[in-house]
Amino acid sequence: NIGAGAYQEFTLFNDTTIPFRYKITPIAMTKNKKVMDMSKWIEVYPKIVTVRPTESKKFKVFVKAKPDSLEGDYGAFLNISQMSAPKLKGEETENLGAGMVVMVNLNMGIYGYVGDEVPKIEVAEPSVYKKDGKSFLKMKVKNETNRLVKINVEIEGKKNYFYAVGETRAFKGETLVFDHEIKNLGDKKANKIIITDVETEKILSQIKLK
Repeated sequence: NIGAGAYQEFTLFNDTTIPFRYKITPIAMTKNKKVMDMSKWIEVYPKIVTVRPTESKKFKVFVKAKPDSLEGDYGAFLNISQMSAPKLKGEETENLGAGMVVMVNLNMGIYGYVGDEVPKIEVAEPSVYKKDGKSFLKMKVKNETNRLVKINVEIEGKKNYFYAVGETRAFKGETLVFDHEIKNLGDKKANKIIITDVETEKILSQIKLK
């Protein structure tokens, strides 16, 4: 919820024998028309991270929307470029990559929202079917909230026996066709679908299966 302010940590790993330096820069997600831009609100610390061989380092991201921001879904990329030089104090004897060439340049998408804290969803046509000896759950899930929602789906077999189905996300107003394997269910009967909001961990829907 970037309306209230959202914080997350990310970890960079180096399993090579050479120290690497990464620069993290927020950039706009211009091609995704389902989200508004939040890149201008993103704070990254530190912006440059050096990861030595066999080590890992974290960087932190904080996003807070302006008070008058429109309700809805927001997105941005974190551009992570692996680079070398100039060396910092104390690193004069280290080989930080090769030359002055950018070695990796990738964009990692991150998302946020301004709007209702607890989402609303509508589930239609839930069914369990068998295929190649495996059990699958199929249903339609409509996001009736004014922002993106990420849900976790489980099946209850016997009372208090739960089986993981999977996670998915839906943008504002989007209807998903959910079709996932129910792992480890085997020949046991599926009695109930339980759908939980990943962010708030609140149960959004419980549906008894016939």
